[in-house]
Amino acid sequence: MRALVIEDDENIAMLNRRLLEPEGFHVEMARTAREGKQLASTRDYDLIMLNMMLPDGSGLDLLGLIREKTTTTPVLVLSGRGDMHATITALDAGADDYLHKPYQADELTARVRALIRRSHSPEPQQVECGNVTLDRLSRIASVAGQRLQLTAKEFALLEYFIINQGKSLSRSLLLEKVWRLDFDPGTNVVDVNVSRLRAKLTRLGATCRLEAERGVGYVFTER
Repeated sequence: MRALVIEDDENIAMLNRRLLEPEGFHVEMARTAREGKQLASTRDYDLIMLNMMLPDGSGLDLLGLIREKTTTTPVLVLSGRGDMHATITALDAGADDYLHKPYQADELTARVRALIRRSHSPEPQQVECGNVTLDRLSRIASVAGQRLQLTAKEFALLEYFIINQGKSLSRSLLLEKVWRLDFDPGTNVVDVNVSRLRAKLTRLGATCRLEAERGVGYVFTER
């Protein structure tokens, strides 16, 4: 397996390399956003570890460029910013996981293993609910053949709703499975994204609908 570590702090970069190599990775490193962009755009990786604060640019901008090239490579963001807004922003932009510095070595390697398991698990390429179709490979969702314009997080949210259609899904469960947060950040991020997704589905005439269940969460079901 091949991993790309984009980190300007040499000590942290070398630590990450030493942690990844025993997990079976050949590790390449970039110290700047420019180097990271060049490597990520010309080579394929099984994992990318990305620092949010780079000397020549924003890691968030680089994350957007990475997601233009690949939607399947797991991206683990590492950042000294521990506030919830930074975490949610990175996850909404396409990161698969977010780890705050300083972190324990065991936690980093455990998260890496979890990301690799998820990326290698066999899944059907397409999932459907009524006239709503989601293609996991092309990352395209459509309603009766009309393409849905979704953010990365809206796509992940719709995917989770479709594969769990008919089930009552709590906000805490959605935070854990879609946002990879094991605690409530005290914001309405779930409700906001559900509202936007519902509006887009309704606009195109989806036959599956998102319904709120008072005191429980949401359920996605065919009319």
